[in-house]
Amino acid sequence: MQNLEPQDFQNQVLNRLDRIDSRLSALEDKVDKLEGKVDKLEVDIRETVQRVDKWEERFLQLSRDNLSISRTVIIAAAAATIFTPLVQSLAPAIAALLRAQ
Repeated sequence: MQNLEPQDFQNQVLNRLDRIDSRLSALEDKVDKLEGKVDKLEVDIRETVQRVDKWEERFLQLSRDNLSISRTVIIAAAAATIFTPLVQSLAPAIAALLRAQ
């Protein structure tokens, strides 16, 4: 070990403490900035979840609407397929009834 005068030793310790203090201040600043970024990210995540929920509801409603339209089209096509031969066979009878009146 070096033989230092008490004054030199005290100056070295004080210098080292100053460096530690400046590093600590820099780290505190960085932590504050990171906390701000984390807060912003939390807000962004909440907003994104709300948007996703809204779009999910819109998609589900669109799916329900499409299902309803599909059912209607299928029922109309089935009715046309079933009733066309019936109407064709009854058309002469209906025409005769109308002429008779």
